[in-house]
Amino acid sequence: MMKMVDFASLPGMDPILKSADELGFGDAIAHALSGKASIKDVVELYRAPLWLVGAAARAVTDSVSGRRVGFIVNVIFNYTNVCVIGCKFCAFYRKPGSPDSYRIAVRDAVASIKDYWERYGIRQVLFQGGVDPSIPLEYYEEAFKGIKEATRGEVAIHGLSVVEIEWLAKTSGLSIKELVSRLREAGLDSVPGGGAEILSDRVRRLVSPIKSTAGTWLDVMDQVMEMGIPISATMVYGHVETLEERAEHLLKLLDLQRRRGLIMAFTAWNFEPENTELASEVPYPVGGTELLRTVAIARLVFRDELKWIQAGWLTAGTRLGQVSLDYGANDWGGTLYEERVMPAAGVPLPHLAREFIKKTIAGAGYVGYERDNWYRPLEPVN
Repeated sequence: MMKMVDFASLPGMDPILKSADELGFGDAIAHALSGKASIKDVVELYRAPLWLVGAAARAVTDSVSGRRVGFIVNVIFNYTNVCVIGCKFCAFYRKPGSPDSYRIAVRDAVASIKDYWERYGIRQVLFQGGVDPSIPLEYYEEAFKGIKEATRGEVAIHGLSVVEIEWLAKTSGLSIKELVSRLREAGLDSVPGGGAEILSDRVRRLVSPIKSTAGTWLDVMDQVMEMGIPISATMVYGHVETLEERAEHLLKLLDLQRRRGLIMAFTAWNFEPENTELASEVPYPVGGTELLRTVAIARLVFRDELKWIQAGWLTAGTRLGQVSLDYGANDWGGTLYEERVMPAAGVPLPHLAREFIKKTIAGAGYVGYERDNWYRPLEPVN
């Protein structure tokens, strides 16, 4: 049985709590630290001084994982950009038949991932694309089996978002569990949290009206974890959502984790409007302080119940990613070789290698170490 931590009594927390009381945010922070935060409490944390929630979050992370920050060497494999969902916040997708649409053949997909494994020693492939109903289940089974064989089982497959799984189940005439069982047999190791966006049906109707409800996302992930398959969780903020809806999103994820306990990590990204349909309504991305605040609040809400919070540098950049470590993040994420989605939205991404990531983490005052898909260290961690 896991030992319960009294987060309010952590070293250095007493002056933080006193300041919180003086500023009128004491109850919100106390409720979060006790694991009993409400939507009202989380909204209050969003309105609290940034330094206050950041200091409290870092104290919690120090108790969870110390000054250590993990990362993984991985490749993002966007196997197709064809998608019938048409999310307004996405600059990557193309409609079926578009002249610049593509689908990568299984043989080429396996060869590409094998090449990254041989050259860079990748440990994970994030296998994700659009929703193309014309791609059969056998495509994924052949690809996953091929990847496992070509890399001698050393590359974990972190694959397919909820919406891909949901549509593939429908087009295959299978239940969610039947589909996921076949994918697992082919080599699927874990499921990424993409497609969560904001778990509010009001928001989803506005930004992705064809996509399924928040309840469906949660139900699919619940079924995946019931089968013993771990997942990750995400949030895309800074578009049409309210603070209450951000709070609702975080608390729904916490409830899901308390039911199944297999959410490995949480990552928050800000919405990037360039080249998207939503740009006319939300022309500018939110500032970097929103990332820091969201990371800090996520740590306070999740505490040690969801251990790993990623730095979110993908949209915010590596420098702000460094700063996010001071606000409660304790994982850097991956090298993201071949990522195509964010560049489509005008976000240039550096090619990050092991030593560069370690130096970047060290430059922020932390100790970086390489991990695997399941957040287990691959080297001694001091």
